[in-house]
Amino acid sequence: MMDPIHSDEMREREKEQTLLRKIDLRIVPLMLLLYLLSFLDRVNIGNAKLANLERDIGLVGNEFNWSLSIFFIGYVVFEVPSNLILYKVRPSIWLPTIMIGWGITMSLMAFVKSYPALLVTRFLLGVFEAGLFPGLVYYVTIWYKRFEQSFRMGIIFSGSTIAGAFSGLLSYVIVSLTNDNSPLKGWQLIFLIDGLVTVIAAAIAYFYIVDYPEKAKWLKKEERSLVIKRLKDDVGDTDYKKPRDHTFDKGYILECLKDWKVYMSMLMLLGADISIYSFSFFVPSIVNGFGFNEVISQLLVAPPFLFACISTLTISALSDRINSRGPFLMLSASIGIVGYMVILYTTNSNVIIAKYIATCIIAIGIFPCAVILIVWLSNNLSPPLKCNIGVAMMISVGNLGGIIAAQIYRPEDYPHYVLGHVIVSGCLLAVVCLSAIQYGILRKLNEQKSIKIKTSGYDDVEDKKELDDRNHKFIYSL
Repeated sequence: MMDPIHSDEMREREKEQTLLRKIDLRIVPLMLLLYLLSFLDRVNIGNAKLANLERDIGLVGNEFNWSLSIFFIGYVVFEVPSNLILYKVRPSIWLPTIMIGWGITMSLMAFVKSYPALLVTRFLLGVFEAGLFPGLVYYVTIWYKRFEQSFRMGIIFSGSTIAGAFSGLLSYVIVSLTNDNSPLKGWQLIFLIDGLVTVIAAAIAYFYIVDYPEKAKWLKKEERSLVIKRLKDDVGDTDYKKPRDHTFDKGYILECLKDWKVYMSMLMLLGADISIYSFSFFVPSIVNGFGFNEVISQLLVAPPFLFACISTLTISALSDRINSRGPFLMLSASIGIVGYMVILYTTNSNVIIAKYIATCIIAIGIFPCAVILIVWLSNNLSPPLKCNIGVAMMISVGNLGGIIAAQIYRPEDYPHYVLGHVIVSGCLLAVVCLSAIQYGILRKLNEQKSIKIKTSGYDDVEDKKELDDRNHKFIYSL
């Protein structure tokens, strides 16, 4: 006969799993769609280039590269302000609003006639998109415990790999709808359709996003209470507050500016983003440089992104199950390094299949890095406002990598792109080293907290004055 205590635990666990599935079905698919659209809208300019964007508006030299980079200037500048507005306005209002902003901007790009006009619209696209991904990270932390977040963020981030895999095919279909007598060029139709789809999705999101668990009418009263209890138990804080109950305190900005974890995460994400964006922007040219023709190169772009999607989901799920971040980050970055080393080693040979397999290995390694890094920092910052600001600061600096990535694969380095591969390999090596250092420091801090709890001289009142992530009850994610 089953022990009554054990039976009660089983029922509670089943109830919790049922609740998680319900939350997943409501939240994750929409967040995936929103991020897929954002990534598609920022990288579709590469497909527009193949549809003669440069020729039609008269781009010369490195003007196309700068049209890539300026997006990230707007993105970086407005990342933190956008997240501060999110905290004040509410996710259900702010996220759809910025989507409408970049959807309209995307559609207007269809009618640019010059290089300056393209720069302005790309800058505005970055401004509006700046708040989405950190906003999604914040939204996930409202609903899930820390070691449930990586897999959900992995699913959401896989939108970038799906967009990368199918953007070329989608653009090919759109361009095929045009001919010499069409009122719009192929690249114009790409921008226009992508922008309008984003606006439609944003309109749906206004009515679909629920700000906080306690406001979710699609959950029963006891389910809403269980969500709050789970989050409270996760941080080990008897004084847990709901996100909307935290008052805005400028002191949290100062705390983020003084927190070493934020700066370490900035540097690591910068290195990871340089590798991810350079791969996303230039993989068609890299594959073409192996010796494949342009048509085959476009078709061969999809498999690496599909492998990246699988690896991101797998590694993020394992990261949650084992309750560990740093080791998986080191493993992923190391896999990416191996891929680049193979390509560099075979630079002067004709083993194009080996080079292409190495490209798939690179994708498998680099894409999970960003998810693990962002979740790792969000797991280790509390309360929610500090987490929100810290993650926004991290992503803001990390996206400087997009500016750098757009410049390191130069036309004159075609077909081997040795300089670009060496730079990205160095960035990934830095990620491995910094993650090992952070892992060691956090492990030491957890040991100190454990000792503090066991020491009779511990002053509970004094420790309560500290921010939550420094509290003795808050155990850092490793």
